[in-house]
Amino acid sequence: MKKFLNFVLIIFLLLVIVNNQEAHAYINPGSGSYIFQTIIGGLLAVVAVFKKLLGSITGLFKKHKDTDGEQDE
Repeated sequence: MKKFLNFVLIIFLLLVIVNNQEAHAYINPGSGSYIFQTIIGGLLAVVAVFKKLLGSITGLFKKHKDTDGEQDE
């Protein structure tokens, strides 16, 4: 199955490279700003999730105080 998917991907990329037509397309100047904001937001979301996950993992290994103020032994 993996070989078939690789074959399809290679054929698709070759067709894209060989098909050399002009697009006659226009990208709105605001679109670049929107793409930039989306990329930055995605990166910040990944950082926030990683930080939360890391805090949860390190929280498992910290000593917790009892209600009396004594540490677990």
